[in-house]
Amino acid sequence: MTATTPNHAIWQQVEAFHRKEVQLLQDRRYREWLDLMDKSISYRVPVTTFTTQGLVARDDQLGYYDENFELLEARVAKLESKQSWVEQPPSRLRYFVQLVDLSQSEGQTLVARSNLLLLQHRWNMEQQFSGERTDTFELSEQGLRLKKRLVILDRQAVANQGLSVFF
Repeated sequence: MTATTPNHAIWQQVEAFHRKEVQLLQDRRYREWLDLMDKSISYRVPVTTFTTQGLVARDDQLGYYDENFELLEARVAKLESKQSWVEQPPSRLRYFVQLVDLSQSEGQTLVARSNLLLLQHRWNMEQQFSGERTDTFELSEQGLRLKKRLVILDRQAVANQGLSVFF
């Protein structure tokens, strides 16, 4: 399967998807965010380890997130139920996503690599996450659907504040 560089209109479509997603996540409109996902989504944020070769994702261990659509729905339901103590009161979130590479296969599949910076503020606590996202989209008449997301964080450990954000 040969990958090609998509035209400018497709780049704009992926960037528009990211802008819409950022707005939904920052506004905590998680049900609408789920509507951007394909029902066969694979959403992974693996644990990383420092080695002599640098930061390595650990695919052989449980990750921070290793979700399908049903598990993402369950996380959203928990956040909506107000039973998530780590989000009472809700965090203030700021996402910065920079699309750095985009390729298209012979079919309707797009693979986008982006840099991610996420700032989370709650009470007097703050966390920041940086890393790389690799998103796989399916291009259809209804627009883009996210089929796969892999997030490699630039840090090894998550603070004791808990992990209650989506990347």
